[in-house]
Amino acid sequence: MKIVVDTSIWIEYLKNNFEIAPGLDKELLAGNIFMVGPVVSELLQGAKTENDYRALSSTIDGVPYINAEFADWQLAGKLSFRMKKKGVTIAITDCLIAAIAMNNGAAVYTLDQDFQSIPDVALYNEF
Repeated sequence: MKIVVDTSIWIEYLKNNFEIAPGLDKELLAGNIFMVGPVVSELLQGAKTENDYRALSSTIDGVPYINAEFADWQLAGKLSFRMKKKGVTIAITDCLIAAIAMNNGAAVYTLDQDFQSIPDVALYNEF
């Protein structure tokens, strides 16, 4: 099973959260964890020092990556459009993460409650 890990989970993982780290380590070793562009950017912008930035960038490089295709951007716009019509505003980065996961048969592992509002996105919660 492919799992796209959202920024909220990576932050807890990097803090060595005992509720998240062991399960994520297991899935990383199994080759089930994938990184996407918006998560890379969000993680790197949070680095506190240049050394932290380099270390984080090096760590991220070791995680398999799924590129955002044109169809993913289209789906992200569609998801955002449909949610706004219902009066719900979700960050376009979250819509893009969901779209990439949906178009690649992956589930999203997140602590962000906004993803629960996105129709048809599979959420991962087996840890």
